[in-house]
Amino acid sequence: MAGFGLPVRASVVFDWPTSPGWTAGTPTAGQTVTQSFTSVDPNDITVSVNNDGISNQGATWQTGYPQISRSPLTGSFGSTNALQLYVVSQSSTSSYIRTTITFATPVINLSFQIWDVDAVAGQFADKIFNIQALAVGGATVGADSVTSEAAGYNTITGTDLSTVVLGAANAANNTNQGTIDISFSGPITQFSFDWSNNDPALGAQAIGLGPLTYTPVPEINPFSSVLVVCSLLVVFELFTRRHRNRGFRQLEGLE
Repeated sequence: MAGFGLPVRASVVFDWPTSPGWTAGTPTAGQTVTQSFTSVDPNDITVSVNNDGISNQGATWQTGYPQISRSPLTGSFGSTNALQLYVVSQSSTSSYIRTTITFATPVINLSFQIWDVDAVAGQFADKIFNIQALAVGGATVGADSVTSEAAGYNTITGTDLSTVVLGAANAANNTNQGTIDISFSGPITQFSFDWSNNDPALGAQAIGLGPLTYTPVPEINPFSSVLVVCSLLVVFELFTRRHRNRGFRQLEGLE
């Protein structure tokens, strides 16, 4: 309602910070590690990385990963950090790494990139699936858009919650050849995706999660909400009295 000063917030870009970097450590099989980033204004985020659900088998990580850095993947942005996920092997093609981002308050117009979704025959084929978000109210929703930056390095099949991105050819680490663009209109409170190796060789593979762009949903001040309700009640009462008094005057022959 106009005139009651509901806040309007601008779009936010969350750049992965070099300091403190990734301090949550490396998840062993069946483990989840979590880190909160409290320097994001006006919407803090929490990042969780899970290694194959609750299984006692999963990925073996490259030493020092996950990490926030510009290596080995840049997505063609040489000076931009990413959350780098780098494993040296997977236990099976059904094992996966799940990355979950949770927002302190709902957001709309979320967009982000996953870098270097590609394949090398006899070593790995990146597979990105279960791309989903938690809507306000608790429903699970699929992405509104999943597209490739360059043709030939990965394929996209399915729609909504069944969307799957599969690496098809080797992309250069310092280019956008393997980049996937993903967006959610929202409002949502969380999003996640799974990453696995679709090549039976189960060799080393890496992807990067680039910066996040989103708009925090305006929060209505409780006092403003009460003021709006009270104003509507006053308007309703005045309207009712006016029509009641008019009816009395008509009965008395004054109109």
